[in-house]
Amino acid sequence: MKFAAGLTVSGIVGFLLLEALKIIMVPVTAWVMGLLAVLLKFVLIGLFLLFVGVVIGVGVFFYRRQQKASVEV
Repeated sequence: MKFAAGLTVSGIVGFLLLEALKIIMVPVTAWVMGLLAVLLKFVLIGLFLLFVGVVIGVGVFFYRRQQKASVEV
């Protein structure tokens, strides 16, 4: 009977832990999703700024190339 009592106690404790996790995981999940959304926003802003920098760099490169070509002619 001691074995059965141990199983009953562990079952009750397991059930209580499961219910506690159900209550706790909702705000934790929302917090993690919010954190991931902010991280994604920063990554997208960084990629956009990198793209703008590359476009400006290519534009300056071709402008200088065109200026050198017009001076040589």
